[in-house]
Amino acid sequence: MNTNVEQAREQAGQTAGNVKQAAQEQVGEAAEKGRGALRRQVDDRSTMAGQQASSAAETLRQTAAQIRQEGDPQKARMASYADQGADRLERVGSYLTDADADELLGRVEHVARQQPWLIAGAGLLVGIAAARVLKASSTDRYYRTRPYWQDSDVDAERPQLRRVAP
Repeated sequence: MNTNVEQAREQAGQTAGNVKQAAQEQVGEAAEKGRGALRRQVDDRSTMAGQQASSAAETLRQTAAQIRQEGDPQKARMASYADQGADRLERVGSYLTDADADELLGRVEHVARQQPWLIAGAGLLVGIAAARVLKASSTDRYYRTRPYWQDSDVDAERPQLRRVAP
């Protein structure tokens, strides 16, 4: 009887080990898929941002050339500043286009480790901006979901909202 109990325990331990190993493999595969999707997104978005930055740099150069053609020395100085800005924007654009996702994520991680307060502050600013957007849009949603106001005096107290054309 003891041998049956011991065999059952041993079998249960092996089964639990197999289940644990299978679960760990599935979690690892899911995590790898998530990392792969993140890398693809970062790579695609950084390439798009790099192309847009390069395009903006070219537009800035064209604007500087047009300003320079006017012949005013003060405007020519401003055009040289525009050229400098275009050069920097072009460098950023080419970096974003050429850098792979691992390099970009590594740099972000490095900055986050070196200056955690910078990342916390950026998160705070993004959170405040998101709250403001939600608050601004919530008034309209709130009044649209209150159908009983249409038949009551309360409608006079309702602030009038204007739609902005896109």
